[in-house]
Order: sequence, then structure tokens, then C-alpha cells
Amino acid sequence: MATDVSICSAALLKLGDFPIATLQEGSQRALLCANIYPPAKLDVLRSHPWNCCVTRVLLPPLVAPPAFSWRYQFAVPGDMLRLMQVGYDGCQLDYQLEANRILANTDSLPVVYVADITEGQFDAKLVHVMTLRMEKDLAYPITKSTSLAEAKDAEYERALKRAKSIDGQENPPEEWNDSPFIQVRGGGPGYGYSGRGI
Repeated sequence: MATDVSICSAALLKLGDFPIATLQEGSQRALLCANIYPPAKLDVLRSHPWNCCVTRVLLPPLVAPPAFSWRYQFAVPGDMLRLMQVGYDGCQLDYQLEANRILANTDSLPVVYVADITEGQFDAKLVHVMTLRMEKDLAYPITKSTSLAEAKDAEYERALKRAKSIDGQENPPEEWNDSPFIQVRGGGPGYGYSGRGI
């Protein structure tokens, strides 16, 4: 099971350095990891709706309504990094995201979002991507080599693109038959539109 320490240690080893026992051990490499890892993790998790991070909940409204324009407001889940969907599949609800609130005109709000999960919940491809991200971010501070840092950056970008592609292929393709754009063009159900581009 992956941890922040195991990911950082793997990155350090691949850079020719020594692993760490904890992020608080007091060594220079641990200090670097403690400062670099948390924002790097959030950036990677927000960059894509990773299947292992996607969470869905039904939010209850807060007692106090918004000051105007909307009937209800809902507290954003504490672990939410990126809002993906408000409403049930195929039925998007109108909403407004403001600070740590979601405003809507319904008294129960189904939301799907990317959550800030623990490393133990990462799948293998996400562990690999995070390790390469830490290699990239630690390369120059550890080795002082600009060329190595550039090479690690390129390696990370390739791995990130491939991991996103694999992750996306695990879900069925999106259906666009009811798209409002198709309806405007005279297509969609009942219009004999095939769904193919013209």
C-alpha cells in the first residue's frame, strides 16, 4: 500500500539519493519532500477525474438560504478538489459554485466530484504518476542537474498523458444524442440524425 513517504522515497532512490523514514525526520531530503509533496499531490489529483478519486454524494441543504437568486445552499464536501457533476446522470441541474458553497433551487443536491483521497486508495497508475511527479520536482534540488530535471519533466508529462488515457478508457464513451447543440442543428431523437459529423 502506497504512502506519501513510500512515494517520496521511491522518487529519491530513482534520483540516486537515500529514502526517508518520515516527512518529519529532519533531513534536508525530508524537508524538501514535506514542502513539495502536498501541493504536487493536489495538482495531480485535480488534473484529471481519476476513477479511484471520483466520489458521489447527496448533499442536504444548509439551514440558512442564500441572500438572493437561489433558494438553497449546500456546503462543499471537505475533501472536494474538483466538481464534476451536479444532478443525476443525463440530468444536469442549474447551480452556482461560490467559495465553499453550491447554490441551487433544489432541496437535495446530487454531486459527483474528485476527492482528495489517501495514497492507500491510489491505483497503480496514479502511484506511478505521483512518483514521477516527485522525481520531476525533486530532480534539480537533489542533483543540481538542469538536464536531468528537464528529462524528468518530459518523462512525467508522457506518463501523465498515458495514465489519463488509460484511466479514461475504463469508462464507457459519453453519449451525445441529446446534446442541445444537436437539437439546435435539427438532429437528435425524432429527427433521423445519425450522431455522425457532417
